[in-house]
Amino acid sequence: MDPTLFTANYPGEISTDQGYPTYNPDPLPPDFDYTPELIEKLAEARGTVGKLAGIGKMVQESRMLLLGPFIRREAVFSSRIEGTYATVSAVYAHEAGEEDAIEGTTRHEAAEVLNYVNATQEGRDRIGESEITSDLMKELHSILMTDVRGGEKNPGDFGPDQRAIGSQNSREARFVPPAPHLVSYEMEELVEYIQNGPTFDPLIDISLIHYQFETIHPFTDGNGRMGRLLITLLMDKWGLLPDPFLYLSSYFNQYRDEYIDKLFQVNSKGEWEDWISFFLDGVINQSKEVFIRSNELLELRDKYREEYQGRQSETLLAIIYELFRNPVITIKQAEDRVDVGYHAARNSIYELQDDGVLTEVTGKKRYKVFHASDIIGVIEKPIDDLVDDVDAEFEKYQ
Repeated sequence: MDPTLFTANYPGEISTDQGYPTYNPDPLPPDFDYTPELIEKLAEARGTVGKLAGIGKMVQESRMLLLGPFIRREAVFSSRIEGTYATVSAVYAHEAGEEDAIEGTTRHEAAEVLNYVNATQEGRDRIGESEITSDLMKELHSILMTDVRGGEKNPGDFGPDQRAIGSQNSREARFVPPAPHLVSYEMEELVEYIQNGPTFDPLIDISLIHYQFETIHPFTDGNGRMGRLLITLLMDKWGLLPDPFLYLSSYFNQYRDEYIDKLFQVNSKGEWEDWISFFLDGVINQSKEVFIRSNELLELRDKYREEYQGRQSETLLAIIYELFRNPVITIKQAEDRVDVGYHAARNSIYELQDDGVLTEVTGKKRYKVFHASDIIGVIEKPIDDLVDDVDAEFEKYQ
């Protein structure tokens, strides 16, 4: 780390540990300017989040219709930032126990993404009853790192070794977080700030907390995933949404270089306003995208319900509802998931295949696996493949 890159305004202290410089951030909150541009952007961000919250309240009776897909989408993109390439359909296939239907994704990659799903669900369950603490973060980190790449690097414990960002060599790294013996103390300061918050508007506080966590970089591996999971938990804890439909990993992945640069510019120059503005841009961008995807899913559900509600077999509609929970299915799973006999499940699956709702993906004569391609497409396709103009589509629902 080159100390000459740090200006007089940087919000921390550079000290020397074992012969190389390390960075110790000042405790939150920082001093920053509520510029007119920042106030305007915050208002837009709160407006888009509020609109997304409205959809969440509308579907409380069938909340997993939206919650399940978006948790998995976030898990996929959070892992993708770390170099793990998996698809949403591969994760669903892994959950369904149909690993043979996974193409282009290893079982370990799918398992890494599924760990993120499990950690998210565990975190949400826990924060409803208690505060966010260092111990909770350690437990969730352990879930994230179980039996996956990096799982041998002290999962669930703050790293006993020096971490470095940009290079494994601390002397050559672009940024070197605090020395190991300071991590627990600095994390307790961060936890105290979280528990006493929010100090500013919740969205601004979440941007500050995410910066602080990534700067401390407490774990040997998995800090990015844990830091993004913390965003989700804080949005839930502070009541911004009725359920965690909004995630920023897709945005951070799309603008990865800018994301890293904005964090470093806070470290080196104290440019808080630029970082907060970038974070709010992500909130606006992803609120609009998730709002559109949510409406696409709801419209698809309504289309299927209208088409199949009048048919004699109730099994068809029951299977369709299950496909929104997991759009990868076999005949045997249809039997179990809607509690019907083999023949009823088989006939319904084949009817849905004939109607184009399901697509068989293995090419086998036996042990066939079916994907609900339209549902997966809404979750997985780039937003530009779903709509021509995101802003115009979002405005349609004003």
